[in-house]
Amino acid sequence: MAGVPPTPDFANVDLVIAPIDVGKTFGRIHRKTFPEPLGYGKNATRFSDPRRRKPENRFGVLYLGASLKVCFVETILRDRRDGLVGEIEIEESELSDRYYSQISAREPLRLINLNDDGLVQMGIPTDVARGRSQTLARKWSLAIYEHPAAIDGILYPSRLNNETNMAIYDRATSKLSEVRTCDLDKAPGIGPVLDRFQVAFMDSTS
Repeated sequence: MAGVPPTPDFANVDLVIAPIDVGKTFGRIHRKTFPEPLGYGKNATRFSDPRRRKPENRFGVLYLGASLKVCFVETILRDRRDGLVGEIEIEESELSDRYYSQISAREPLRLINLNDDGLVQMGIPTDVARGRSQTLARKWSLAIYEHPAAIDGILYPSRLNNETNMAIYDRATSKLSEVRTCDLDKAPGIGPVLDRFQVAFMDSTS
């Protein structure tokens, strides 16, 4: 049933695990004001800790995407294309103010799998994976974080293009390492991504 929060019984569920092998690489777009490639936040996000505690007593979440394209869609484009046909304009600073980092697993990761049959097997509402309710997703993220399996995070589909995303809990960021970081506007492949979604820059002289 949609909108159902986790119950204490979830602690007894056998989690459907998606293993991430050493060397698997994901990406992340982040602002230059937060230059650390493995930096994570504790502010309100999709799978953040919902508890009203001091920040030091809440878990943090690091979000990664399977490709530059899904990172761009999730971070920059988001819902701007809803109902819009043709070219879309953005400020150049949307790219120039950000980095694109490639992050690799240096140790194996164990993530709960919210793709395919995993949701049904574990009794997790589809709204959690599809991003329809952040409040609900945060409650389930806490239940997942506290599950006795002590997994490293969540593997879930992008609500915008269905590509794979990862939400890594702060306790597992030590299992990751930076491969490279570059300016987003100079990232290999950014041109084709902009062309695919018909993104243009606003005229700064107007």
